Amino acid sequence: MDKMILKGKTEGTAGERKRELRKKLKKRRSTLTEEYKKDADSRIFRHIISLPEYRDAETVFCYVSTEEEINTRPVLERILFDGKRLGVPRCIGKGIMEVRMATHPDQLKPGMYGIPEPDESCALICPEEIDLALVPCLSCGRDGRRLGYGGGYYDRYLIQTTCGKIALCREKMLEEEIPVREWDLRMDKVVTERCIYNVKR
Repeated sequence: MDKMILKGKTEGTAGERKRELRKKLKKRRSTLTEEYKKDADSRIFRHIISLPEYRDAETVFCYVSTEEEINTRPVLERILFDGKRLGVPRCIGKGIMEVRMATHPDQLKPGMYGIPEPDESCALICPEEIDLALVPCLSCGRDGRRLGYGGGYYDRYLIQTTCGKIALCREKMLEEEIPVREWDLRMDKVVTERCIYNVKR
């Protein structure tokens, strides 16, 4: 994994900067209008299904959005409509998740944090089976650095995968500089309503 600790910053400082940035971004997110969010989410959806990585994928991992996040319900439905295998996260412990197959959005039930997820009866999908991962974030940089919500679920899980990793982020939530630690994964692409940012390694 790339060493991505910011130069001259300790891990503790990066953690403090993350906490402060999360507070600022949550306030910013609360000011976004419903009209803007609906339009942005629709454009992001269109970008996703235009991606070669999406078209070629047989198994797509996608998160189930909360009320504040980009609406992924149309994405989940499109994955199933296109005949792909849909993997959805299921929390099984603090900071730990697994991926289970969903065959219909309505089968998802509120889980550990009230977020809809598959139950144990749904087939388990192994990390190496995933062809494409669509990842949530609070913010992202155009360079693929991602700011999550602090639980570490996605970094711990996605390090086990070899698939393409694409963060979904509204343009107004992007940040030029995201503080990171060495275990924070960088995304391969960032999709906003404006465009698809290809990350240069």
